[in-house]
Amino acid sequence: MKKKKKCEYHTVTSCMFRKMKIGLFLSLFAFSQIQAENLYAQSGTISISVNNEPVEQVIEKIEKNSDYVFLYNDKSIDLSRRVSVKVNDGTIDAVLDEMFKGTGVKYTISNRQIILSRETVAHAGKMTGSASQPAVQDGKISVSGTIVDEKGVPVIGANIAQKGTTNGTISDFDGNFTIKVPKGSELLVSYVGYVPQTVKATGAVLKIILKEDAKVLGEVVVTAMGIQRKEETLTYATQTVGGNELTRAKEANLINSLQGKSAGLVITPNSGGAGGASKILLRGNASIMGNNSPLIVIDGVPMRNDVSGQMDMDTGGAAMIAGGSEEGSDALSQLNPDDIESITVLKGANSAALYGSAASNGVLMITTKKGREGALRIDVSSSSTFETPLVLPKLQNVYGSIIEGNVANGFSINGSSWGGKLSDMTADQLNPQNSVQRLMNRAYDVADFFQVGTNFNNTVALSGGTKNVQSYFSYGNTTANGIVPTNKYHRHNISFRENFSFFKDRLKINISGSYINQKNKNRPTGGIELSPLYNLYTAARNVDMNYYRKNYADYGATWMSNPYDIIVKVQDPNNPDKMISAIESGVTTELKDPQNGKQVWFMQDATKRNNPWWLLHRVTSEIVTNRVFGSVGADYKIIDGLNLQARVKYDYGEEQRENRQYATTMLPDAMNDRGRLIWKRTTGHDFYGDFMLSFNRDIKDFNLAINAGGSMMNSTSNYWKLTPSASAGGVYQVDNSCNQFILDNIFIKGGGSESDVTRGGLATDNWERAIFATAQLTYQDKATIEGSYREDWYRAFTQFKDMKPHFPYYSVGANAVLTNIFEMPRQFDELKVRASYSEVGNSIPNSLFLNSAKRNPATGAYIMSSTTEFKNPKPETTGSFEAGFDLSLFGRSFNIEATYYHAVMRNQFMYYNGGGGKTVYVNGGKVRNQGIELSASYILAPNNNFSWKTGINFSFNKNKILSTAKKADGNDLKYEVDMGNSSGLKVKFITGGSYGDLYGVDFMKDEEGKIIVNPKNGQPFKEEGQANKYLGNMNAKYNLGWHNTFNYKDFQFYFLIDGKIGGKVISFTEAYLDYYGVSERSAESRLNAERNNLLFTNKSGETSLGMLLPDGQMVAVEGYYTKTGGANPLGTNYVYNGTNFRLREISAGYTFRNLFGATKHLTVSVNARNLFFIYKDAPIDPETSLTTQNALGNVDIFSMPTTRSFGVSIKATF
Repeated sequence: MKKKKKCEYHTVTSCMFRKMKIGLFLSLFAFSQIQAENLYAQSGTISISVNNEPVEQVIEKIEKNSDYVFLYNDKSIDLSRRVSVKVNDGTIDAVLDEMFKGTGVKYTISNRQIILSRETVAHAGKMTGSASQPAVQDGKISVSGTIVDEKGVPVIGANIAQKGTTNGTISDFDGNFTIKVPKGSELLVSYVGYVPQTVKATGAVLKIILKEDAKVLGEVVVTAMGIQRKEETLTYATQTVGGNELTRAKEANLINSLQGKSAGLVITPNSGGAGGASKILLRGNASIMGNNSPLIVIDGVPMRNDVSGQMDMDTGGAAMIAGGSEEGSDALSQLNPDDIESITVLKGANSAALYGSAASNGVLMITTKKGREGALRIDVSSSSTFETPLVLPKLQNVYGSIIEGNVANGFSINGSSWGGKLSDMTADQLNPQNSVQRLMNRAYDVADFFQVGTNFNNTVALSGGTKNVQSYFSYGNTTANGIVPTNKYHRHNISFRENFSFFKDRLKINISGSYINQKNKNRPTGGIELSPLYNLYTAARNVDMNYYRKNYADYGATWMSNPYDIIVKVQDPNNPDKMISAIESGVTTELKDPQNGKQVWFMQDATKRNNPWWLLHRVTSEIVTNRVFGSVGADYKIIDGLNLQARVKYDYGEEQRENRQYATTMLPDAMNDRGRLIWKRTTGHDFYGDFMLSFNRDIKDFNLAINAGGSMMNSTSNYWKLTPSASAGGVYQVDNSCNQFILDNIFIKGGGSESDVTRGGLATDNWERAIFATAQLTYQDKATIEGSYREDWYRAFTQFKDMKPHFPYYSVGANAVLTNIFEMPRQFDELKVRASYSEVGNSIPNSLFLNSAKRNPATGAYIMSSTTEFKNPKPETTGSFEAGFDLSLFGRSFNIEATYYHAVMRNQFMYYNGGGGKTVYVNGGKVRNQGIELSASYILAPNNNFSWKTGINFSFNKNKILSTAKKADGNDLKYEVDMGNSSGLKVKFITGGSYGDLYGVDFMKDEEGKIIVNPKNGQPFKEEGQANKYLGNMNAKYNLGWHNTFNYKDFQFYFLIDGKIGGKVISFTEAYLDYYGVSERSAESRLNAERNNLLFTNKSGETSLGMLLPDGQMVAVEGYYTKTGGANPLGTNYVYNGTNFRLREISAGYTFRNLFGATKHLTVSVNARNLFFIYKDAPIDPETSLTTQNALGNVDIFSMPTTRSFGVSIKATF
């Protein structure tokens, strides 16, 4: 279907923008309105003289020389029929009458849109010169309504006509209409490409659902480089998700709203709360050391989407277990979901080869909203969401810590819960005057630690314009308070977009810009050190936590500093009358801070053990992000069918982090005696530009489309890190200061003793250049063949003088629309088969392989490379084949899209320690992903009042490491990632295995296969340091989403169930809970021993509660859990099946139509996310992840609990 659009000009008053202090937007918006007024005026008559020319060429001439735009189904109109027309200063009616006389083609003219159809019905708007019945004048009523398609999308420009009269109108860009007709009249509703409907005019507000005409194909899909193509010409799999799917139940990170809504797209939210980046995968992991995330493209222009503070692949496992994750946001998580029109998923390298190496993992094509023709429109959206923990660990409420001492000396406890029962505690032990710590015989409910989290989202958007100029402006803000009391998140988004058309649509210019300000305070990090949840969950169960919640600081207390050196005056041993300076070591000073106090905790001054409420208020962090990006694009029509396009984009981002650790915070090795400040700043500049020449021409039965051009990208990043001591004292002087977080003049003075300042940083530059071309040849909408070619130049390769710095990539594909080729049963609307193959690369990381020194911006010094020469490197290259079919049945009410893919990434980047402190990088190895993607949907719409749409998204992926790189000695390189500081759990990349294979330690066994038990303490022995037992793979093979939408009149109900089958998750949290004896499991084992008189007797004849191993041996309960849990756990005990299904999303809403006037509606809805699990085997949420790093997902280490959210949203149009 050919479709163009045009509306009458409506003046947009500028007074409502005066208070908005966005100068650039005001200038552009005002300019656009002035230009619109000047460009719109046209004459009401037309002159044309053609002799024996095709109808299609005549239509093009009319459009070129007037303001009229034609809409028609090119399958119902004979465009090749030749006509002769001669009209001088006549009306458009006269021209059309002469063109279509005797053909059965009817036309409708409204707002300078000309809609052609073969339907023999009366037409809305301005009619032809034929006779018609007079309109009824008496007893008229006003009938209004909305016209949508089967997906609920408004139908713009639909005809609504009173049968048998010239009385008619068309729907606006929201699908709304109003018409006055006699009561009881019949209204004929029609639109090109849809089956017409007849409805009765009763005065009630109508909702009309048009069904697509099964004979019409031609949905337009946005593909790579922003090229728009008909859906039937695609040779690869794509899937589009509408913007309403992102805002139905809003998330602070919009990408999380795509969970379960696209086959093959796997999204794992970050457990750090609002503002955190999510891990995104399409068709599995492939690159061991490189990037596995899809490219993000906004309005055809690529956007760098690096994750702030992303963990290192090598040391990330140990760092994550110890200190959690400091990962922040990425560019995608900062976008306002209300600004998004749609997201198209280009799955795999086949669909995205034009973007080269950046798109080797697929592409998420984001199309933002833009202004539309018509009067000023104001959209207001507001939502409020409330969150509570969905899953919390199961802690025991029976046993407490061992109580030692007496009334005279005071009772005291240790940090575990391997003591007696809470119910056996005495009144003396509970008396605060008799105890060193505050004790309680009722266990604290950890759910009380959390508050109800809130998330408020508000957006105001203004849009409007004319045929030649359309404007869009929006402001949005997000305010979130996490379930942890001190966690707060704020984000402000300002966006504008201007579209200009000059010289009768020959030149089109679009300008867009965005500003984002984001602040995240006290974002939870997980891990052990400085983690509130670690100290909360593992605290002895007989501690009075409410007391320590209220009294986490003693404001009158003092403490002694750590030893330091000072300069003192001493007598010269060689001259008693002379005093000389000397260094006195080991000096300590009494310190105090009446404003912030000293930490109070039942494990006072124990390393790593901190009061969780002290950590909330005295270990603080703040991340402030500012980002500005904008683009300018121009598209010039050189001649019919030949266009030149050029675009440029600039993106600047800045992030500043400040962490404060107040004095008396306990670190892994000692007390932080004076406080500590960690300051980081990162900046990044990206400049992107491309140009493309596009040719599109129908040549008899063929359509040929060719695009060719080039692109360039420059990026610069700078990183600084400074860690001064929070002390104001001078070098070698007596210093009694603390908690003085001074950053003034830090680059010169260091905020204190120069030796106390740790400085670090890195400045990197990168660039890429490319040329590309693509061509598609389509025969009669029956078959298409296509190919693309791209040549990439990388800066990283310019350092290697003996090899070329550029590499070619290509793709080929073909399809056949079998329903257009063969006669098929009438139930078949479309059956298309498709296949494609591509070769796409992944450049070596620029920052890792530069032989030249890198500059440290914090110190000005240069960092020399510690790598050996990387000989003859090659890009990681993916060869990807896919084949599938698209099937539509029963009037397009039932649709199936199925795809099989097979992708092999070769030339993997890997490295190993070559000795002498040198890192050796090598190319080699292959990783294969193959699988199936299936999307199916069914629409039931028996009448205009009711519709039901249901659909599933299913994917299966099987990964295999076909080979790894070779070391210098010829042996296979075995790459391993440690999970923690020990070797108890590892992710191994081994030939024959799969990406994400997990290995752990096992029990030590004798020749008969029995577990060896230590007779002294009843602990089973483990194979320490030998993580050789295969525990499974971390990645799920199957992912499934099932969505349902019900519409009844103006009521809508929606729900989504999604889940995954397979995959393993690790919980260090559960291992630590067992180690400290606070888990429900550990209590059940003790209670079972008491009920069944199970006792372990050690070598000395001492007895303790016992439990039976699987082989029947008796071990001590405490000995078993303290040996198999903790920091070096027995993997088989704490690696769980990740299979789970949940009610992901549910919403119910009602639209009050015409509430504020004609076509001005209000929609109110209630929604919820993550309501409950339908099935879950693990004791944690299997989606838990602290990092987006490739191999470090699926790990729980005192992560923030997943939240269940409830909310209400309001959307209004004015």
